[in-house]
Amino acid sequence: MKKKEYEVIIIGAGPAGIFTALELSKKNNMDILILEKGKDLDQRVCPMRSKKESCFHCSPCSLLSGWGGAGAFSDGKLNLSTEIGGHLDNYIDKDRIINLIKYVDDIYLEFGANKTVYGTNEEQIDIIKKEASWANLKLIPTRIRHLGTEKSAEILKKMYHFLRSKNNIRTSTEVKKILVDKGRAIGVETTKGEVIKG
Repeated sequence: MKKKEYEVIIIGAGPAGIFTALELSKKNNMDILILEKGKDLDQRVCPMRSKKESCFHCSPCSLLSGWGGAGAFSDGKLNLSTEIGGHLDNYIDKDRIINLIKYVDDIYLEFGANKTVYGTNEEQIDIIKKEASWANLKLIPTRIRHLGTEKSAEILKKMYHFLRSKNNIRTSTEVKKILVDKGRAIGVETTKGEVIKG
């Protein structure tokens, strides 16, 4: 029988959900449940790829949903820069962002990421900058750790097994709504009508 109450319920097993669970698992001995509407990484198969046809409009889509989120099948490029990917420095001090990027990168390394970082050769960067300027383009140099598709999946599996040993993970479980009482979240209800407190 499935447990019906947890200290923390994490909805979604994309990068935000996974890293939230990793952080809580390392610092606390909490009773955590991770709910994901998509499938386990090994079960995520897109019929469009195997049948060589157009999109079947599966719900949920195995390319976008499931353990690892939409990035599970990407080539796994981690941009290690504050210069691209948004405007986080409008909200957090740039030095703190740099420290957080390193912190997250170290977690990827801990789970088996390649140690090689690209975009560090200053001579090459200067040549490309000059060539870009001739075409009225601005090069934003950035350090990139390239995991590769297979390595990215391997790292996600290692994260899954680490988290599975400490937490409860349920895939193919979609949350319909967050239950609230007096302005406080007290649990969730799944699309199958199951109520889980947390």
